[in-house]
Amino acid sequence: MPSIAALAADPSPLTREVVLADTRFVVRALRAGDAVALTAFLAGLSHTSRRFWHRDVEPAAAALDWIDAIGRHDKLRLVAHRAHRTDPLAGVVDLSFSLPAEAELSRYAGYGIALDPERTVRFGPCVADAWQGRGLAAALLPPAWDAVRLLAHDRVVLFGGVRAANHRARRFYLRHGFVEVGGFTNGDGDGIDMMLDLV
Repeated sequence: MPSIAALAADPSPLTREVVLADTRFVVRALRAGDAVALTAFLAGLSHTSRRFWHRDVEPAAAALDWIDAIGRHDKLRLVAHRAHRTDPLAGVVDLSFSLPAEAELSRYAGYGIALDPERTVRFGPCVADAWQGRGLAAALLPPAWDAVRLLAHDRVVLFGGVRAANHRARRFYLRHGFVEVGGFTNGDGDGIDMMLDLV
């Protein structure tokens, strides 16, 4: 089983191609040369997309932080772009292989679910506004689950849950095998925790 650091050195096991209608996409690990494309992706998100994903972040600083973290922390980030073009990015998948005690671990314990940090990953996908509603989010799931399994994990929870009012996202996750396990309220409002066990 490779480590995150090993995959940073040789990310080829993560690379996949997906086809959506007539468009071919490459899904691969974020790499150091993606700073400009990632900054543009983050800057291009609508207010609604930012609010439901990683909130308001300063795009260039966030992109540099993410690139600096490649292979060094608990994060594995996948990006999707059209084949033969690395800019603009069409989507990003954020996989986090740590479970903060004050977040998912405690919330899930409150639902009677003991998450095992050795097999649970936090999952946060985002698709560029131009590609939303066109099937790309669903196409990113198999490459993401391949990456999760490659690192010997088999349980996926939503990173920070999903906003209770984000009915479109909740329906999407339910269609793709997630189950709603409980609700919570924090400074961002009401949220729903959802979980998927990979088989």
